[in-house]
Amino acid sequence: MKPKDAATAFARGDGSGVNGDMEKILIRLGLRRTIPRLTILEVLAEAGTHLSVLPLHRRVADTFPMVNLSMVYRNVTVMSEHGVLHSVEHGGETLFGLAETPHHHLLCEKCGLLAEVPADRLDPALASVLSGVGFEMDSAGQLLRGRCRRCRHASRDAR
Repeated sequence: MKPKDAATAFARGDGSGVNGDMEKILIRLGLRRTIPRLTILEVLAEAGTHLSVLPLHRRVADTFPMVNLSMVYRNVTVMSEHGVLHSVEHGGETLFGLAETPHHHLLCEKCGLLAEVPADRLDPALASVLSGVGFEMDSAGQLLRGRCRRCRHASRDAR
């Protein structure tokens, strides 16, 4: 579904967009369902990854030119504060992603690939490692750095 389709679903008020569940979350949290918010959610869902505010604004403005950069900043800030979005710091930028399900992040330090791992797949292993030192970890949002499969293979092939 294209962002303009999200606005149509918004206008109908039926929550039928890809992010119909996100619309319901906005309502439950007392946040208005505005075109900028719904379009930001739709763009992030379509991107399938985390975006910083500038590329997020460019994609939103492609469909709705009246949405300016400060509107995007304000909306990602509000949605992050309410747990609709979350952020990851990388390379001096804040990247925003959907916070639909608890997850951790894997970051390739060579190519910058950012992948998500469901928290329930990684938490038991981390808990086991950390229990020996008496450390308690947040349930999600860990950033693990390394190299992705493609970069590891390219490195091996170069030898």
